[in-house]
Amino acid sequence: MTDQTTQNSFVDKDKYLAFELNHATYSINISLVKEIMEYVEVDPIPMAPDFIIGAINLRGEVIPVFDLSLRLGKLPQALTNRTCIIIAECLFNEQQITIGLKVDIVTKVLDISSADIDKVPSIGGQFHSRFVLGLAKLPDKLMTILDISKILTLDDMKLIEDLNNAELSEETDPDISDSDKDEDESTHDNACENDEAEVNHE
Repeated sequence: MTDQTTQNSFVDKDKYLAFELNHATYSINISLVKEIMEYVEVDPIPMAPDFIIGAINLRGEVIPVFDLSLRLGKLPQALTNRTCIIIAECLFNEQQITIGLKVDIVTKVLDISSADIDKVPSIGGQFHSRFVLGLAKLPDKLMTILDISKILTLDDMKLIEDLNNAELSEETDPDISDSDKDEDESTHDNACENDEAEVNHE
């Protein structure tokens, strides 16, 4: 009986990536996360909502970057050396799309049982509950689990479709040789791998 209970408890748990926004802790299911990267310069998108900072060209894929603080109705936060972009996938209208989420800092990966996740209580329009999947009961606090598919509107989706269909090529500085470019890309990839290794280790 004990072995069966332990097995059920293990299967019932899922992994969540925890991060901070405005000194508050949030998380998303780790299965949605493709990678974590240090913050890079983002190209602005004309006429985009203020919470869409712009787009990045990640290995040939054009990805819109959301300021998650602004999207949740909070104040924007200044960039620091710990600011990250979480590259995540979500399902919107039965279509898989990739977006970037600017967060203040990525902290750790947590195992959370579904029994420890409660639905969001209805407290009126002061809280963007439609963005929230649930509240996880941690030993020392509650943590908000976000439903990132709900941060997109139909207009946002059309913008992302246009970006995904855009044929953008990486700009090449004529003064930079191919070997220099390869070295820069290798350095950047190693930095991202180190960030992911640190998160997974915790």
